[in-house]
Amino acid sequence: MPGGLELLKALKSTTTANAPWLSIPVGSPVEAILRPVATSAGRLNANDVRVLTEWRNRFVRSFLTQFEAAETSTETWLTEMVGPDPSRILFMLDDARGQTVGYLGLAFIDWEQYSGEADAIVRGAEVAPGVMAKAMFTLLDWAREQLELTRLSARVRSDNPALPFFLKIGTEVRRVSLRSEEEPGMIRWVEDESLAPSEPALVYIVFPSKRNPLFSEF
Repeated sequence: MPGGLELLKALKSTTTANAPWLSIPVGSPVEAILRPVATSAGRLNANDVRVLTEWRNRFVRSFLTQFEAAETSTETWLTEMVGPDPSRILFMLDDARGQTVGYLGLAFIDWEQYSGEADAIVRGAEVAPGVMAKAMFTLLDWAREQLELTRLSARVRSDNPALPFFLKIGTEVRRVSLRSEEEPGMIRWVEDESLAPSEPALVYIVFPSKRNPLFSEF
């Protein structure tokens, strides 16, 4: 079993509501921390569930699945989707005052190809300028150094206001038009390469193998 996979499983299995096994410092001096989200039934952090639900609904148009989230559905997502998935981990971002200001994750990790995606990057509250960028760089560095991932990327909707943020960190390599499919209580956006270039589209971004120092503070 790859060492990165063992670490990810250990983090997820030992994190509880009030006792994360590991917190990753952001900035030097430290300006914030990334802490793993508890995903085991009976161990969930109630405040994490609340803000994840609130911010998912606030930024619903940035996701490929659009629906009205409730705290019960967020709990189910954490315990049945994120927790058991060996290719995914989610972190909350807490500022220097201990206030939760956002969340960042890794998903679609391919342990054989040493690749993964930055996923679910959301700033939900006001935070000092540059902290969100530093948190993103910290997450990518941690994925490279601790999970041993050598190829990191992201997929971002073209109408997501955060797209310029991602394009300052990485390089766009592909763009695929999206079409909507309506289901009961949900709109799902799927890639359709048969469509002419249109909006919205899904933008594929590849991050460099090392941090670009020009953007370390933006």
